[in-house]
Amino acid sequence: MAGLALAPGLLGCSPSSNGDDSAVSGDRRLPDFIGEHFYACPDGSRLDVDFLGDGLTLDIKTNPKAAPVRVTSPASGQTYVGHNLNVTISGGDRITLLRPGSPPLACKRTQVRSDGAS
Repeated sequence: MAGLALAPGLLGCSPSSNGDDSAVSGDRRLPDFIGEHFYACPDGSRLDVDFLGDGLTLDIKTNPKAAPVRVTSPASGQTYVGHNLNVTISGGDRITLLRPGSPPLACKRTQVRSDGAS
């Protein structure tokens, strides 16, 4: 499966301008941070996805206390690849995680943070 080009989907990813830095991911302070999206999955899990660099690198957290898993793509619109994880983005609001030996997990973008804060 091929993901959709990220540029249109990242238009809404600019850091929050409400002045409450305590509600944003600590990763936003990284110099290569582009934006952050949150996804709700049908199994009840939530994802916190940071878009880094040129949009070809993602850091994915499946739990607010978990270390992020980094995946990279060779070009816009192609699958992101990491250790035991492939990721596709489609339609600008859907992310699919592909793990060996597991069914695909398709999650939908939400405005709610993975830890329940908005």
